[in-house]
Amino acid sequence: MSSFTYEYTNDRNKLETFEWDNVWIEHAEKDDITRILYIGDSISVGTRHIATRLSMQKAYFDNFGTSKAVDNPYFCDSLSLFAAQEGYRNAVIFNNGLHGWHLDDEKEYPEHYEKTVRFLIDAFKGTPVFLVLTTHVADKERDNRVKKRNCAVKAIAQKYGLPIIDFYTPSSEKPELLSGDGVHFTEEGYNVLASTAIQALLSVIEAK
Repeated sequence: MSSFTYEYTNDRNKLETFEWDNVWIEHAEKDDITRILYIGDSISVGTRHIATRLSMQKAYFDNFGTSKAVDNPYFCDSLSLFAAQEGYRNAVIFNNGLHGWHLDDEKEYPEHYEKTVRFLIDAFKGTPVFLVLTTHVADKERDNRVKKRNCAVKAIAQKYGLPIIDFYTPSSEKPELLSGDGVHFTEEGYNVLASTAIQALLSVIEAK
């Protein structure tokens, strides 16, 4: 077990000690506003409601937040079930980099990440897909792994012609925005991330 992300691996499963899904559809009855499907880790859970507020009600950020790593065989099925309930979306943003530490950063993580990206492109045909660079963490060894994973994300984004939302740069330039656990963020930190997402998505939000 790691004190960093409560990981646990046995011979059968590669799971964390606490596996979770945190899902949210903002004002599910509304069908006349831009919806952003935010697929992510716990950072997405802390960011999505602030992004909705900062959009000045021009967009709702629905959220499929999960501890499932990109190699989890139930990831895509769980996401598909959630998306079916959501009904529609005008853009998809994807970040899952703070999970799946059992995957090596050179080969396994990029391979599984790319498979998930191909799934998103196929499942949400005609919908813009944005890839999010994973946020900075205080642990230096883990942060170096985050950097490697972000390099893989950039390469995959270039391969498929997908835009990037850079959460790493603002979170690394202002490490004081991290909360005491060195992973999650203060309210100010989540505001910075939400503002970054809004700016990247302006063309989608203003097109509605």
